Amino acid sequence: MRNYTFKETQKFNQLWIWMLLVFVTGITVYSSFYLSPSDTSFGLEKLIPFGIISLVILLFISLKLETRIDSDSLVFSYFPLIRKRKYDFNKIESMEFIVYNSLWEYGGWGIRINFDSWSYNTGGKFGIMVKTKDKKFLIGTHKPEEAKKAIALFDAFKSKNHGS
Repeated sequence: MRNYTFKETQKFNQLWIWMLLVFVTGITVYSSFYLSPSDTSFGLEKLIPFGIISLVILLFISLKLETRIDSDSLVFSYFPLIRKRKYDFNKIESMEFIVYNSLWEYGGWGIRINFDSWSYNTGGKFGIMVKTKDKKFLIGTHKPEEAKKAIALFDAFKSKNHGS
């Protein structure tokens, strides 16, 4: 198990999110062109809403949570908002698998904070709670069994190094 490496890449691929974005885009098109059909100009008042919607859609297309746990470290990034963050196992105090409700405990999905920890997820109900000396954060996972193996790897590292 020493050579086990947990890798996961998550994206926002929930159908309801994309349906909502299409709906908002449709409302924008309808209000820009069909509510004022006599105005055929394409000025800033029509360009700004399309620019905003385009940026939101591009953000959702590019958002990607990548997690990697190997024999001595945890690495994650939430592109394009958070670059790669690496935590060596000797800097992590604890790592545990949890079942949680992101909507109730963190107020939703994405990058969130509640009263005592950060959450990085794209949906689902499984996560890895990580505690360091200075931080506490949750990384969501859609691979619960593989995440449990990675946590077992961390536990083996800690017991081998006497918790240091």
